[in-house]
Amino acid sequence: MASVGGVITTVLATIAAVIVLVLVHELGHFIAARLAGVKCPEFFVGFGPRIWSTRRGDTEFGIKWILVGGYVKVLGMNPEEEVSPEDFPRSYRGVSYGKRFWIIFAGSLSHVLLALVLMFFTIWIVGYPDVDRPTNTIASVGMYMDEAGTEETPAYAAGLREGDTILAMDGEEVGDWEAVRSFIKAHPGEEVVLLIRRDGEEIEVPVRLAALEDGTGYLGVSPSIYMQPYSFFGAMGKTVSWFGEATYGVGYGIYRVFNWSTIKQLLGLAEPTVERPQTVYGIARTAGRIAEEGAFYFLNFFSFILLFLAYINLLPLPPLDGGHLAVLLWEKVTGREVDLRKLYPVAVAVLAFFALLFILTLRLDITSPINFP
Repeated sequence: MASVGGVITTVLATIAAVIVLVLVHELGHFIAARLAGVKCPEFFVGFGPRIWSTRRGDTEFGIKWILVGGYVKVLGMNPEEEVSPEDFPRSYRGVSYGKRFWIIFAGSLSHVLLALVLMFFTIWIVGYPDVDRPTNTIASVGMYMDEAGTEETPAYAAGLREGDTILAMDGEEVGDWEAVRSFIKAHPGEEVVLLIRRDGEEIEVPVRLAALEDGTGYLGVSPSIYMQPYSFFGAMGKTVSWFGEATYGVGYGIYRVFNWSTIKQLLGLAEPTVERPQTVYGIARTAGRIAEEGAFYFLNFFSFILLFLAYINLLPLPPLDGGHLAVLLWEKVTGREVDLRKLYPVAVAVLAFFALLFILTLRLDITSPINFP
């Protein structure tokens, strides 16, 4: 059961994540509109009554009470809005198709660009994990030998910690994880002395290794992965590679959201799995756990979420940005203006679907949160 403090922290992190994601997206729309010469009367985080606002030029900036999103109001984009003749040249409908395209596309583009910038600097400064090079530094310590939790692992019982680096085992130096693993497997049931480095100090820790059914030794730790350093230009190339892999991952993630297996989980017809979708509440909880693994893993996760939101928002469905882009393409090809009011039923149906998806997913985030080992 989560503590009250943990729940409050997750809720605050959720609100902060919503604000950041919304600001990035709406700022993209805002900058593109201003560069296109289009007025933006309002730029708000949240909905409902105003908490605070200030005016800068033609735009009122502010915060509203319901912090579940935000918006930038682009003059003339709402088909119900009356635009005066003198303001029409500075409205959405008063500029070219090309400028309108960039105003709409810039929201998702801002998420993509932020993801790429974050990952570039992460790879350049922190490095990129080389999964083929586990180190002799402990990444995690297992607590129990089995799911029943009846027997502690040797590592947990001996007090080993994440971040400990194993230097020697029974006086035998070990320079990498393969040497550590080989020693453990070869000494089942034996008491050995580990020389470890912890917080800059070298200490000896006696451990009695467990014996598995196959006759090999067992300690109960997993290794950290070597972070491969990259030069400035090397990081650029690796970022491009990451972008391709992450884009594939987003595509798979979108597929997972809409397939029958996920629908059964959301409806309570099947046990929830770790591959199910999460709301921003669940994502904030996951991000908090991933942050414990290190800066790379947290920023990689956040960048992936940015890409996921960018691509979801480009689906050709009103009222998503992709729906607006589809309307622009139709108008450009046919030369006929679309009455957006006729698309209201489709927009309402799309919003209703996502609202239902959010409610069902939030239920799982609260009642069956994704747990970590």
